[in-house]
Amino acid sequence: MSDSADFSLTVLGCSGSYAGPGGACSGYLVRSATTTLWVDCGPGTLANLQEHCALGDVDAIVVSHHHPDHCGELPVIYNAAKYYAHMDRLRVICTADVRRVTDAFHSARDSSDLFDYEIVGDGDRAEVGDIAIRFSRTDHPVETLAMRFDHHRGSMLYTSDTGRDWSLASLGEGVDLVVGEGTLLDATDHPDIPHVSCRWLAHEATAIQARHLVVTHVPPGSDPAHHLAEAGEVFPGPLDVAAVGARYIV
Repeated sequence: MSDSADFSLTVLGCSGSYAGPGGACSGYLVRSATTTLWVDCGPGTLANLQEHCALGDVDAIVVSHHHPDHCGELPVIYNAAKYYAHMDRLRVICTADVRRVTDAFHSARDSSDLFDYEIVGDGDRAEVGDIAIRFSRTDHPVETLAMRFDHHRGSMLYTSDTGRDWSLASLGEGVDLVVGEGTLLDATDHPDIPHVSCRWLAHEATAIQARHLVVTHVPPGSDPAHHLAEAGEVFPGPLDVAAVGARYIV
């Protein structure tokens, strides 16, 4: 459980596609006073999770899609939870393909002896403790789910990965915190790349009247300051580029 009554998001990893030195791929800790969600579990995020809570404190893992930079830690989590933390069950809310690729790592091709899978898709909802989650399929080569988290203290929206043929508005307006991919810059943006630019993200966050925008999924080698500057040309509110360990309260 959280040691605070706040509704917060902590960055466990935020590198796009692969992690640079000292970094980790996509992963976030969403917490209220009574509920702990691990949102996406890319490589490196299990180590960083333990800076903030024990694995046994996690009420559910929510995974957006089966690209390895977003789900690759699941087979490692299985071993840690089952054989070291001696957990009996761990709820995993994810797409069907996330389960498929995770099961493939096990000799029986089935990890449900530990993971309590809840398969979700576009338009679905889930509840974990006092946090309600809504899902929307994004524009990405594989089934990928953006998600909105609602709590009595506020709301958060996580885009995961997407192209231009999806809108943040599909998950509603008036969001307190948007954590959105800004993988590309104007200089690298191209319609054939299944990701979006900081400028696109900033326009979308502005359109839904987001209060605070955090740009994430910046690839190693791309200067975060350039991503911040490009988004800042559009978004009028508080703005950050995600960094491991950063914590945001709504």
